[in-house]
Amino acid sequence: MTGEGRRGAQSEEPLIPQAPSPFRSERGRRAVLDFYRGVLAKSPIPLCTRFVVTSHARTHLIEAGSEHGDVLLLLHGSASNSATWLGDIPTWSREFRVIAADIPGHPGLSEGRPLALSSDATATWLRDLLDTIGVERVSMVAMSLGGWCAIDFACRYPGRVKALSLIAPGGLAPSRRSFLFKALPLSLLGNWGSDRVQRLVFGKVQVPQPVVEFARLVSRHYRPLLEQPRVFGDAELSRLKMPIQFLGGAKDALTRADASARRLARLVPRAEVHLFEDHGHAIIGQTESILSFLLRSRDAGLSDSPE
Repeated sequence: MTGEGRRGAQSEEPLIPQAPSPFRSERGRRAVLDFYRGVLAKSPIPLCTRFVVTSHARTHLIEAGSEHGDVLLLLHGSASNSATWLGDIPTWSREFRVIAADIPGHPGLSEGRPLALSSDATATWLRDLLDTIGVERVSMVAMSLGGWCAIDFACRYPGRVKALSLIAPGGLAPSRRSFLFKALPLSLLGNWGSDRVQRLVFGKVQVPQPVVEFARLVSRHYRPLLEQPRVFGDAELSRLKMPIQFLGGAKDALTRADASARRLARLVPRAEVHLFEDHGHAIIGQTESILSFLLRSRDAGLSDSPE
């Protein structure tokens, strides 16, 4: 269950920020967040929840695993929240102290201030987050926009990242703008349109019913962020000396996964690159392979020393 627990966990909702809310109405905001709380309450293992304050936003965290384990930080994708990871946390928390953060500006419990992708805001938010919880270096698993945030942070603060597992990340190749042209009109067509968008994202993978229901709520009540993440330069990516795992789908409708995989392999030859021919943007069923990568990175001592 969620609620008050170790490390000063808190269950109260953060104050509504003064900045414009990304939600279309207060009623809609509460509907989305109540659904999120309900999903967290059904977690297969106990979770601790708390809020920490950074210079950018009051941030909601969910935590599991030993307080004394190596920290594994999880970052979800756009228009989502940390419920993304509920199926993975029971496995990963057996080996790590898992911390999943709701990215500000998205439909989670963090403040509604979006972080400008054209600035260093996401990196300084993550830096402040680690400083606040007293963690110097982390391993990270991140997907989609969260993957972009993880790469940006690792490029700017390479000494603070032990290992990166990236699931369909942005920023390695130009995104497919055609997805926006399809998704935006569909978002105006109610549940039918929302379901079609999810089909574009998941491809042939079966969409779990809670994901369908949450996506319908988000489509109805949340204003999506339209700023596109920039593509990282060669010099930036070449700075990534930590172990890296890339998981992408050849049929990804949002990112050019094949081009991303080739570019990462060229610039970071030690990266483990996996391109799944039958997958789209949603890469599922890789919990154990990600754990294996994280354990190899930890136990073999491959991570560089802090800079």
